[in-house]
Amino acid sequence: MSTIELSIDLGSSFITIYQRGVGLVLREPALAIATKVNDKYEIREAGYRAQSMLSQSLGGARVISPIKEGSIIDIEMCAMLMSYFLRKVVPTSIFMPKISAIVLISSSLINSDRKAIEKVMLKVGVKEILLVESPLALLSYTGSIGGLFVDIGSGKTEIAAVTNQGIISGCSVNIAGDAYNNAIVDYIADHFDVKIGDFTVEKLKLDALSLFDNDTNINYVTGRALYDGSPKNAKVKASDMYNAVSPLLDDLIEVVRSVLGTTPPELSAEILRKGIFISGGSSQIPGLKEYIARKLALPVTPLEDVENAAAIGGSHFFSDKQFLSDMLGIHVD
Repeated sequence: MSTIELSIDLGSSFITIYQRGVGLVLREPALAIATKVNDKYEIREAGYRAQSMLSQSLGGARVISPIKEGSIIDIEMCAMLMSYFLRKVVPTSIFMPKISAIVLISSSLINSDRKAIEKVMLKVGVKEILLVESPLALLSYTGSIGGLFVDIGSGKTEIAAVTNQGIISGCSVNIAGDAYNNAIVDYIADHFDVKIGDFTVEKLKLDALSLFDNDTNINYVTGRALYDGSPKNAKVKASDMYNAVSPLLDDLIEVVRSVLGTTPPELSAEILRKGIFISGGSSQIPGLKEYIARKLALPVTPLEDVENAAAIGGSHFFSDKQFLSDMLGIHVD
């Protein structure tokens, strides 16, 4: 029986799958639209096609987002979504290949969260499962002997000082893309008396958020007036977006500073030489690299493929089990 080896980055907003020997085979939003058929939900659309439907009326359909802040909150729905995606990746045949997966996870997950991920993978037909903290995969991606990684996703940011002996110090915090969205929504409500929706704030963040303090961009958004519920426009300047999000980033930088303070001198010297590696979809905010570098007085280097680096790095472990064994402190077959 042939074996398909997959590196799966199980994110709150995106699921990314890299197949050894093939490359990146899937990167889709971690959501689906499901309808009830005979008292059971069935997926109607998933990934990007489901995301494109969010601004429409869905009738009796249900939006499934089974992963929050790196944890599975609905095992059955997550299994449905993963099964849907794996059918795109694994060819259907009489003799189904064996699937072996390295699943990249947050370093802060507790035992019950890890068991939930393993349960989902078994449900969708993965025979061999190894859970690996995503900062280890990022180190593998860089080919470095060590470094400080700040991986900014949608639900969480992973901050970790890593060497080829594993994670030396680090933590994960809920200061990431979703928190930026909430801060922008609250700021616009407080300063313009307008409530904007999820679709509007995500588009505004992607189109207009900048951490360059000389940005003069202006955007107009439509929402609901807080005082009577009627439609209302708001003129949002780049400085408004900056003011909404910068306090969160300052909190994140304090966490990074704290991790740096617990890093051994030898690794600190490596970090001083190479700087901080940043990755994740929410690391692409214009001016973010410069903002962090200025606050910490350290160089900041975005990884070459910030969105897919973890999945690519995880795939390297299939050909270097000894390296993975050293970092995990266990024997990996």
